[in-house]
Amino acid sequence: MAIIKPFKGILYNRNIIGDLSKIVTPPYDIITPQQQKRYYKNHPYNLIRIILGKTTPKDCKSDNRYTRAKGFFEQWVKEKILIADKAPSIYIYSQEYIHDGKKMKRLGFICLAKLKEDGPKCLMPHERTFAGPKEDRFKLIKEVRANLSPIFSVFSDDDNKISRILIDYVRIHKPIVDIEVEGVKHRVWRMANKVKIKNIVRLMRDKRALIADGHHRYEVALKLRNAMYRADPKHLKNYGHVMMYFATSDKKGLTILPTHRLVEGISKSDFNKKMSKLKEFFDIITVENKGKMFSLMATKGKHVFGVYLGGNSYRCLLLKQKAVRSFINAKYSTRWKSMDVVILHNLIFKRIFGLEGEAAERAIYFTRDPRLAFLWVDEGKNRTAFLLNPPLFEDINKIARYRERMPHKSTYFYPKPLSGLVINRLE
Repeated sequence: MAIIKPFKGILYNRNIIGDLSKIVTPPYDIITPQQQKRYYKNHPYNLIRIILGKTTPKDCKSDNRYTRAKGFFEQWVKEKILIADKAPSIYIYSQEYIHDGKKMKRLGFICLAKLKEDGPKCLMPHERTFAGPKEDRFKLIKEVRANLSPIFSVFSDDDNKISRILIDYVRIHKPIVDIEVEGVKHRVWRMANKVKIKNIVRLMRDKRALIADGHHRYEVALKLRNAMYRADPKHLKNYGHVMMYFATSDKKGLTILPTHRLVEGISKSDFNKKMSKLKEFFDIITVENKGKMFSLMATKGKHVFGVYLGGNSYRCLLLKQKAVRSFINAKYSTRWKSMDVVILHNLIFKRIFGLEGEAAERAIYFTRDPRLAFLWVDEGKNRTAFLLNPPLFEDINKIARYRERMPHKSTYFYPKPLSGLVINRLE
């Protein structure tokens, strides 16, 4: 069902670059303005200049962040800063990291995946997308004509047939990339062996993959493919695939973090005014500090939300044993309606605080770091942070199979694959 193929990746020339950790970045959508400035300073060939370039007051149709990205990319290829591999390859990719005191290792591979719009039959999305980020990424890919970051997907390899091919290969070959970035070790191996590639391609035909990260980029790739096909069907050869990282769903390497919500416009007073309404659906527990709040959240596991109102004011909202689906007016499955992030957006934000649509988009910010959430509330006025537990992979996977979508930024699969390890040039 997942149709894949090898490709001639574009890689940074290590003879010129030197330390590859200085030129890679996370995916564009989690790069803060402060990080953007730091990446610019890290190295003159850091990928930030292409993936998320600076804007200037003088930007115009002929000179803007997207046209400059194209200029950098073409110049770096011309100067052999970026060089293409000679043989079509699959790029094995491992990430090692520590989570909750445990050593974790995720193994997968980067290749090209055939673009499809048939949902659960092969590549399954699970989050909603926004028009703004899609327009931004479309402008970039239309200029640069390259996949700069792999879309992150997860597939089940219960029989370990694909994992064994990958493990056997990395045991006897040296990686072409071996770097550490922010506590995560990243290694990449180039596999051009035609027999092994053929076996992986064959085995993947029976697999479904969950799109873990990169929903906007996947939809943009589809949009560009369709536009190019309408212009000339021959373009399907170059635009019919997208670069994708396939990771196994092995729990020893799969970590999902919660994405907390920071809400502008809800003060402690606003929260207290809604107390009677909140009590219809939740038991509200005042806790002394953040430690006890997280401890209670961990004990309950599901259907509990931490709330920070500033000034050392913490609450826990515990959903009462009611039929949640009857309070959420949406034609989705019971499993979808029972997801914490769905309850938060539809029951708390929308039903109780009247926050939805464009107003919600403007008011809600996201972070996976609770320390930043507390700091953000303390540094402003009329701010509240809502803290969540991480969703379970099994729930996410089943929702995707039902062709349902969770709210934007419901999940944070950690760690993200780096941008800049390998690039797919479309033309």
